Amino acid sequence: MALGMQRQLRGHQRTAPAPVLPVVRPRATRATGPSVSRGSRRHLLQQLAGATLLVHAQSVADPSSVASASATLAAPTEEASTSTAVLGNSALDPPTYVTATGRIIAIGDLHGDLDKAVEALKLGRVISVSDEGEVSWVGGDTVVVQLGDVLDRGDVEIGIINLLRYLDTEARKQGGAVYMLNGNHESLNVCGDFRYVTPGAFAESALYAGLSEADLKDWQLVAKVRYSLYKPGGDLAREFSRNPTVLVVNDTVFAHGGLLPTHVEYGIERLNSEVAAWMRGDDIPEGNKAQPPFLAMGDANSVMWNRTLSKERFATPYERYHACNAVKQALAKVRGKRLVVGHTPQLGGVNCECENQVWRIDVGMSYGVLNRPVQVLEIVPPEEGGDDAKVRIIRNIPNSMSSADDDITIASNL
Repeated sequence: MALGMQRQLRGHQRTAPAPVLPVVRPRATRATGPSVSRGSRRHLLQQLAGATLLVHAQSVADPSSVASASATLAAPTEEASTSTAVLGNSALDPPTYVTATGRIIAIGDLHGDLDKAVEALKLGRVISVSDEGEVSWVGGDTVVVQLGDVLDRGDVEIGIINLLRYLDTEARKQGGAVYMLNGNHESLNVCGDFRYVTPGAFAESALYAGLSEADLKDWQLVAKVRYSLYKPGGDLAREFSRNPTVLVVNDTVFAHGGLLPTHVEYGIERLNSEVAAWMRGDDIPEGNKAQPPFLAMGDANSVMWNRTLSKERFATPYERYHACNAVKQALAKVRGKRLVVGHTPQLGGVNCECENQVWRIDVGMSYGVLNRPVQVLEIVPPEEGGDDAKVRIIRNIPNSMSSADDDITIASNL
């Protein structure tokens, strides 16, 4: 599989080559993205794995471009703002509060399944794929939030990251955006825990770094290369530092595992900032490296690992009461009306609890998890003069001969 990449490894350290952009083919008068044709999956992997994250990196490096492309960033004031100021201790920190003018599409855990990622984006009506497999953003000012866990259990991780970053660039031209959160599997890889990485994903990261197919036979080299990419300060760890751990879009809060009052009291901007600093490998005044906050990923009560709110069924009314009371308190502190979480596969599909305050959207869609049909969550802004957004589940009906429009069933319209 010849990737034609320009990177070389010297002593297992990655050099800084001339970047290679995703292949974008012009069609009519608009640019399109990487190909996702089922008939050219091998070529697609070459395109996506070999592509750098240059477009996103350039927007980070150039503050003026961040300001011009990030009109959806909002400060957490009593009245919604469209300030372009990025919250946190560093201009490199991810956003915490975002204002969306259009729809919001929430997508659960993808776990290395590129086909399901594309299917979810199509189901949310934010991309189109031509007969030649060219991807175009058609979502207008829609904001997409992917709940994290792009990594592990599937073979195409970097490909999904590059696709979502490309779509974010295209969406911002129309007033939309595409955000990824950090999940527990992103943090595991930054910690050097690769127990859930597939052989295909090891190969993808090695090829992305510049190794040849012949080099893939050297297992120790492949593992070292992955570690160099994902360790704090590594290329992909720095890319994940751009992802929020908690994101608030209008009155909807997104977190991979859950959000408890203790997390909000600690400060969700602080959580985002400290996770980002750790992933970037920042130095701190004491002469050490930044460490991740315990409340973000330290135990089963942390934001990334918590399952208190994502259990499909509460064991007892007592457990339900305390879980719902906790989310009610947490939401009140950030002026949110609902929390959307992933992390825990829902055997019955996307569902809600606690008087519609908690939405669980991880359906185990990846072939590496449950290989279940794709479902996404759509949040539609209130109509003029209205108070509440409308929330509905969009399902993909497997083996259906009906059109894409007919493959949508409304489960909740609140």
